[in-house]
Amino acid sequence: MSTANDRTPDPVPSDAPGAPDDHQARRLLAEAEGRSRTLPAAIPAAFITFGMLCVIGAFAVIGLHLAALVPESTDFSPNLLVLVFSLVWVGVAIVPLWIFRDRWRRGLGRRWVALMAVWGVLWIAGMILATTTLAFVIAPLFFVLFVIAVTGEAAALKTRGRRGAGREEVQAR
Repeated sequence: MSTANDRTPDPVPSDAPGAPDDHQARRLLAEAEGRSRTLPAAIPAAFITFGMLCVIGAFAVIGLHLAALVPESTDFSPNLLVLVFSLVWVGVAIVPLWIFRDRWRRGLGRRWVALMAVWGVLWIAGMILATTTLAFVIAPLFFVLFVIAVTGEAAALKTRGRRGAGREEVQAR
């Protein structure tokens, strides 16, 4: 009998009604393995964070642009408010990397360093130029950067898949 703490299910007797025989079990396992190959690969947690950072970057630039239109007073600074909330959300964006740290290394190659460098340049340019009309050019560039990141990762996964398929064919021979 299973308990709440027991993670292994009760064994099903081989003569139980509905239990597959050995041949059916092998066929079902082979079918499940074949279906698992057709599933899309999971995107690394690093790209979830990168997507959040791109959204935060775009919103921070637009937020600073709009905050410049609000008059400052001695007890309220709209620019400081936007910056503080943006940095808090940057901190929140890093949480998935800690939660999924066993899977995040796949996204941290040369592409990751290049993408983060471009994101940093966009962030700095956005913070400096937020009060100008260039803010409306910089903000959408965060979206473009994210699309480039995801398509680059998809291309890399496809290339890795082809290499892996080639190895399996050679091993099967």
